Amino acid sequence: METRSQLYLAPSVGNQGEKDVQHYLIFHIPGNPGLITYYDPFLSTLHALLSSGSAIPSVRFHIYGHSLAGFGTTEQHQELAGLEAQIEYVDDLLYDQVDEVGRRARQTPKVILMGHSVGAYILLEVIQRHRKRIENDVAKDFDLIGGILLFPTITHIARSPSGMVASALLAVPRSAHIASAIVKTLTCLIPASVLYYLIRALAWFPEHAARTTTAFIKSPIGVKESVFLGKDEMDMITNDKWGEEVWGAATDPLTNSKDTIHSNLVFFWGSNDRWVAQKTRNELIDARGFRKSKTLSSAASSISDASSPADGWKPSMFIDDKKIPHGFCIKHSEIVAEQVRNWVEDIIRNHNES
Repeated sequence: METRSQLYLAPSVGNQGEKDVQHYLIFHIPGNPGLITYYDPFLSTLHALLSSGSAIPSVRFHIYGHSLAGFGTTEQHQELAGLEAQIEYVDDLLYDQVDEVGRRARQTPKVILMGHSVGAYILLEVIQRHRKRIENDVAKDFDLIGGILLFPTITHIARSPSGMVASALLAVPRSAHIASAIVKTLTCLIPASVLYYLIRALAWFPEHAARTTTAFIKSPIGVKESVFLGKDEMDMITNDKWGEEVWGAATDPLTNSKDTIHSNLVFFWGSNDRWVAQKTRNELIDARGFRKSKTLSSAASSISDASSPADGWKPSMFIDDKKIPHGFCIKHSEIVAEQVRNWVEDIIRNHNES
């Protein structure tokens, strides 16, 4: 059973060189396991909402996502990719896709990054790399105007409830190879079609998630890559490693004339996320966010209403109050897509007003 490695959703009308129309690329970075087809309903719903009911006139939206390296369902011989290699892989994909959308739209799109779980960590790293390139005049200066981080695992993942269990298991030497061998032994005699129905019945997964999980389990190196990447996550995702140039302070027009991302980071945390320690989450909100423990029900308001002008550069941070799980893309795509639509429009308005 194979799955697509990329998803591209084009504007439904008029994406060829229109006058007075601005094109936007929403570039989505998946979590681990990094198969983009887990996000089909989420990205399709978001695209439909933005295309049919955007409150901002004269805009066109392109949505793109790609599986992380090593998660292709037909790849036989590929080196395992750790976290640093995934960052480089995603960074290259972003620049390629900006060029591709630019050719389609006949203008360079403005970019909003979106990342889920470890994809949020990769998102912050991509922002940092982009800014350094722009500052050193070594890269094309496309406008990276915002980022949306969903259930982000960006600090001390090993201190989370699930992280503590994973850390102990991943400490076993050659854990990636052992896990892959166990999964292949247990499933090698089960046809993909039967495994699909077992996953649907036992995990109560919807069709897209059951098909993707089946493809992941049956893929040549997917399980091995997931465990290998997970080990890197436990080892590398520790302290807050980014400076104000990433978090937002240096994007103020008074401190940085090269506006590559203008104070438009939005964080959406789970209320009881097993992959995020509540203590480290709350410490990060206190240190970096100007919103303290805002819930999803109140998050539809504009992200621009900072508590004080001095805090205007800080990211907006919200905590879900609807008990949406970390793996929202399995069964909760629509409710998250509806909220993300609001944040996308807020980011665009804030950028246009800056």
